[in-house]
Amino acid sequence: MSPEEKKLEVDSSLIKNLGRLSANLTFNGQLSGSDDLEISGSFTGSIEIPLHDLTIQRTGRVKAEVVKAKNLFLHGQLEGLVKAERVVISETGIFSGEIITSKISVQNGARFKGSIKITKDYHP
Repeated sequence: MSPEEKKLEVDSSLIKNLGRLSANLTFNGQLSGSDDLEISGSFTGSIEIPLHDLTIQRTGRVKAEVVKAKNLFLHGQLEGLVKAERVVISETGIFSGEIITSKISVQNGARFKGSIKITKDYHP
């Protein structure tokens, strides 16, 4: 095997699956799965990926009945009920609703309207 081929050989266990809703897409409905998810577009409905990460990018707009994710990283807008082990709202994040989590970080500049319930343990 040549050195170039060795560089291209990757342990498949290190590759993380990632679903994406790009900035030009709109989705309405229920979404569930077993991959991490990144949203840059518009989403309305419910998201259930309790063992995986959800990232809402700056252009992402989510209006959710419920969001269940292991980790939520919010850079865009989210309205609804969130159940997650860890929630990080960045300085560009805008949140409205209720959060139930074990760990939360709200960066300086973030906009938050709602309630937070801190739980000892996360149960997907």
